[in-house]
Amino acid sequence: MNAPFVGSAGLASDRSYDRVLHFKKNHLTMISGNKKEWETQKSYADRSNTMKSGNMNMVATHSVKDEDDKSIGFMVNGQFIYNETIKSGIYEIDNLAVQENGEIREREALLEVHYGDAVIRPAYKKIVQENQFRRDVQKEFERWRKIGYAQVLQVDGPRQVGKATELLKFAYKNYGHVIYVNLAMDRFGFTKIAKMPNMLLGIADYCYRANLPGYKDSRDTMLIIDEIQTSAEVYNSIRDLRRDLNCDIAVTGSYLGTILGKNGFFLPAGTLAFIDMSAISFKEFARIFKAEKLLEGIDLYGSGNQEHYDRLNKLYGIYRQIGGYPEVVKRYIKTKSIEDSQLEIGNLLRIFKRESQNYFSQPREAEIFESVYTSALEEMCHEKRGTGKGYLELISKIAKDNTSLIVNKDEVANAVVWLTYAGILCKCDLAVNGDIRNISRSRRMYFSDCGLVAYLSKMTTLDESAIEGILTETFVFNELRLLFHHGIAERKVIGSNVCFSVYGQYELDFMVADSNRVVYGIEVKTKGGNPLSLKVFIDNHLIDKGIVAKPTPGGHGDRFDTIPIYAVGCRFPYR
Repeated sequence: MNAPFVGSAGLASDRSYDRVLHFKKNHLTMISGNKKEWETQKSYADRSNTMKSGNMNMVATHSVKDEDDKSIGFMVNGQFIYNETIKSGIYEIDNLAVQENGEIREREALLEVHYGDAVIRPAYKKIVQENQFRRDVQKEFERWRKIGYAQVLQVDGPRQVGKATELLKFAYKNYGHVIYVNLAMDRFGFTKIAKMPNMLLGIADYCYRANLPGYKDSRDTMLIIDEIQTSAEVYNSIRDLRRDLNCDIAVTGSYLGTILGKNGFFLPAGTLAFIDMSAISFKEFARIFKAEKLLEGIDLYGSGNQEHYDRLNKLYGIYRQIGGYPEVVKRYIKTKSIEDSQLEIGNLLRIFKRESQNYFSQPREAEIFESVYTSALEEMCHEKRGTGKGYLELISKIAKDNTSLIVNKDEVANAVVWLTYAGILCKCDLAVNGDIRNISRSRRMYFSDCGLVAYLSKMTTLDESAIEGILTETFVFNELRLLFHHGIAERKVIGSNVCFSVYGQYELDFMVADSNRVVYGIEVKTKGGNPLSLKVFIDNHLIDKGIVAKPTPGGHGDRFDTIPIYAVGCRFPYR
């Protein structure tokens, strides 16, 4: 919350004209005519980095007011400090004095600025500068804000996909007051609120302790509670928070699926609205590299400009190797190195392993957990299509083949289930005998990010063709899976999950039905090859439209069409 003040940039249009004019006039004078004062201000800004070290004095640069023009605090060396905090004597500020009556006196008149201009807008600017991705989830947040006030928003998704970051972007952009609480670093005792009979008094007390302006109990305030999986007390008090507070509330955390119903965590039914987040999609990835419009407009059946297909195919090749975790993509933008980006994936896997220890009852389970990554990948590649028995077969195979550790089936099962709940492994359903209306749940597994597969494949003995196949399938699976994450109003698919299918000895990679109940059969190809299974499904009238997805410009055929693989998710249905 304590973001650096950035001068007159981003002044709100709804402030009074006189105040805005006064503010701008003073800063223009500072810049153009009063060299001494400008140098003084620059010196204050330079000091902000050393404020915490105690090497420099603390100096107030601006008086901060709320929307009612009431003084609420000061900008001190680039940070906002609440009036009550100053009065408490925690800080000694050179050019401020606390009088006997409790009022704060400025030794010299300071420039005035509203809280939104001093804290909220600079915070938004800073987080956007550090995370420049325009994520599609923002549209879901906006929809929730318009219609979902009665419910607390819970943002689910794997670790490190940007849940808190995107919520903060949304909050700083749309609200005048933002209260961000990270329960993993609860320095100011937010958990105490859960024990208080009056949540309104509790949040007001928290804001005082956390050096925030007085709590505004209105829909212009957003409360974000991050890492909520660390406190059952807070999670179980969500319904009370919603009852007592008028602000918008959002919670986020990782591994929630692993703890609900355990350790005192109970789902507050009817109180929550859910939004699922994933890693950056290929469409979002193309947006980063200024190719989104090209992706949305390219002809799916090969009549476009070859240079355009080549450009998108090159981006696809990069994305398939690094995936969509924001920190990994940041690394690639900075270094343009796939190898460096995959090092960041290794860092993420180490984080996952370390954090998994908080959810396993036995220390050895964390060691088993690490081996499950590569074992799961090998099993995905070696699985005899159509004969699997779902998770149990996978788990048994891992336990049997994992000769480096003496493990049992239950221990490996715990690790696999944890990876699934954590969003690292995802389920794929089976359409039995080619019938998309007859679904057998959770019959296959895929990693939730193709970058994970690319990284882990280097630690296996898998041959190149097997790696190529599972990497390509993983990409397509996750692009199709995102179609089911959209809100009902925007959904282009029916059902609850992506399916594969088996008919006799023939297996089809994926089946998806659009909102008009047109059933698409999708076969994934890395190169050429005869899509025999697709033809069998077409001949037996099990699908309405056959699609081959591969990394080439598309084309129309007599029995099925071919589309560029990178368009398989964002251009569905294929028209």
